[in-house]
Amino acid sequence: MVTIIRDNAIRNSVKLKLTITYVAILTVCLALINIFVFLSMRKEYISDKKSNIFLYQRTIADVAYEADLNKTPLFNITMETISKQSNSRIYVIDKNYIVRADSMGERENTYYQNPEAKKAIEGDRTFKLRGFLRNSYLSIATPIHSGDEVIGAVVFISPIEDIYDRIIVIQKRVFTISVFILALVTLIGYFISVYITKPIDNVVDAIESMAEGELKQRVEVKGNDEIAKLCMAFNNMNEKIIKIDNERRQFVADASHELKSPLASMNVLVESLISSNCENKELTMEFLNDIHSEIGRLSNIVSNLLELTKLEGSFGLKVDKFDLNSVCLEVVKRVGFIAKTKNVDILYDGEKIEIEANRDNIFRAIYNVVENAVKYSSEYSTVDFWIEKELNYVKIHVKDNGVGIPEDEVPKIFDRFYRVDKTRDRKTGGSGLGLSIVYEIIKKHNGYIDVESRVGEGTEFIISIPYVFQG
Repeated sequence: MVTIIRDNAIRNSVKLKLTITYVAILTVCLALINIFVFLSMRKEYISDKKSNIFLYQRTIADVAYEADLNKTPLFNITMETISKQSNSRIYVIDKNYIVRADSMGERENTYYQNPEAKKAIEGDRTFKLRGFLRNSYLSIATPIHSGDEVIGAVVFISPIEDIYDRIIVIQKRVFTISVFILALVTLIGYFISVYITKPIDNVVDAIESMAEGELKQRVEVKGNDEIAKLCMAFNNMNEKIIKIDNERRQFVADASHELKSPLASMNVLVESLISSNCENKELTMEFLNDIHSEIGRLSNIVSNLLELTKLEGSFGLKVDKFDLNSVCLEVVKRVGFIAKTKNVDILYDGEKIEIEANRDNIFRAIYNVVENAVKYSSEYSTVDFWIEKELNYVKIHVKDNGVGIPEDEVPKIFDRFYRVDKTRDRKTGGSGLGLSIVYEIIKKHNGYIDVESRVGEGTEFIISIPYVFQG
């Protein structure tokens, strides 16, 4: 119960974090949009106001020129009207920076100079935004010309508080819309996070079920995004785990059966010896020989199992260069003793071929195949054994003239403990692990095995090994 609560808390935390991430990103975006809107509107309004003031200044400059910078009724009315319309304080100064007219009537005949007025007297129309936020104002100056001569300047001091008032009204509307969008996206973001995390929740649930022993798990795959790829990867992993688990169970069952058989035989033989009181020496020796044979069989099974475990668990092979022909000749020599007991001839044809591989493993693989060919060959028959070169691989052929393998049995012969003919176990002494070892060795060397067989005609094994091992 505690685990479930903790897992739910973790998953809800993930959903919450995703939602918060969406909201945080959107909040930053909306804030940036609001700042951009504010700056854009301020720039646009200031540009419009500046253009209007330039027009006003041109009008006042014309009237001031006509009045020779002296106050006249027309000059006074023009100044007063434009000052109200533009919400600005207006100065008309002469080239000595003496105020000839002030829209507020406070600084007439006094000295007035600012950077904009100075540039205007020099003949340049100029403006400057001064102050900070709501205390900002525009200082704009335009020269008054008499022909080519500058005789004065018109200076506007225009607060832009009204611009901020208009922007704030718009900003409030934008903010209201932003809050609505934020609330909407928060809701959508939560559902999106639930949608995104649901497949992950399914994968987590499936993994937890697998941890509790329920291996057969599968999650639904939707779409083709990263989450879908995760689900597909999980399904593939689950299939492989189930396959490995089935193989493990089968291996344990088969190994138990194979080990039980010689142990049961030895148990019967020992019980027979005990009950006979060892009076018949000849019978006793026969029983002891049978026990020795079963011990050898049991030892062979254990050795092969250890060899398989070693091959499947090793991640690297110790490789060196060697002559494959010398290995094959050694195999012929070793198996030759078994072949003589069955009157089977091994006909080998090979030449010097250098390969890079693990010599002991390759010897073991070839030995197992040739030994099998001899064991399952008919008496007074032959086993053909040869090697040939190809572009990237060397091929080892082992062909017997035995009973052959049924076509439907061929794919199974490399399975552990599998035998085509179960009645021949004692006669051949096989444990059903030899070809499994061959398969693992060749697979470790990045090679492959082909089998061609016909019932009553014999079997041919073709082992392909690359010249150079690449681990």
